[in-house]
Amino acid sequence: MALYFTDVFSGSADWIVTDPHAQGTIVKVSQGTGYVNPKYEYQYSLAKTNGRLLGLYHYAGGNDPIAEATYFLNHIQEKIGEAVLAIDWEQYQNAAWGNTN
Repeated sequence: MALYFTDVFSGSADWIVTDPHAQGTIVKVSQGTGYVNPKYEYQYSLAKTNGRLLGLYHYAGGNDPIAEATYFLNHIQEKIGEAVLAIDWEQYQNAAWGNTN
């Protein structure tokens, strides 16, 4: 059985967070080591209140991976254990794209 999730970021409308066609919501928390989604706490709370399965993700900037992971974890400490954690690794805005090291 497939599970359907919505992927939300700061520009996502509330209806996307609570889309009735999806069982879960995964919220962008951070990017690199200098950006936090200003709506992530609200979006997470809205998804949780509406009974969604929960996920949180970090959008990789492609710089120091330890620093990026630490930055992400520092913003979600109280949610560890209640949400699936993920990384978004894309070519766009990723300094390490194509680096096989």
